[in-house]
Amino acid sequence: PGLNRVFQNGGIGYVPRSEIAAGSSLVDTWKIFISKAYGAGNSFPHSIIGKPFIGKPGDICTDTYLAIGPFPSQEQAKNAMAYMSTRLFRFLVMLRKPSQDASRNVYGFVPNQDFSSPLSEESLAERYGLLPKELEFIHSLIRPMELENDK
Repeated sequence: PGLNRVFQNGGIGYVPRSEIAAGSSLVDTWKIFISKAYGAGNSFPHSIIGKPFIGKPGDICTDTYLAIGPFPSQEQAKNAMAYMSTRLFRFLVMLRKPSQDASRNVYGFVPNQDFSSPLSEESLAERYGLLPKELEFIHSLIRPMELENDK
């Protein structure tokens, strides 16, 4: 009681709210956490980023992760996380990610979306008019990503 769950390098810890120094605007909201570093190696296809996961209201993270949000509901956070798992999203990240570092700037080419309904590989390809050859190229570089729902 009175402790916030902290996702950190090496696991989960707990900290009193009074010790939260930054990011207080996200504490009581739904958000997504994603590793700030991900080494994909030199072979293709690969994942480009680590697996994102949902942060519940009250959850926080250390600098090991980036916090993405806020989202008004768990459903919208899940829809955003599904978007992050698409090959198109990760391809656009790859274009700005020269190393294993995945700071905020690597997401610069990724367009914002409306997360009130789920997005799929197919709906994104249609929205952006991607041709079969373009999709084939993206799929040759980016492997599918299966998401885990809860931490």
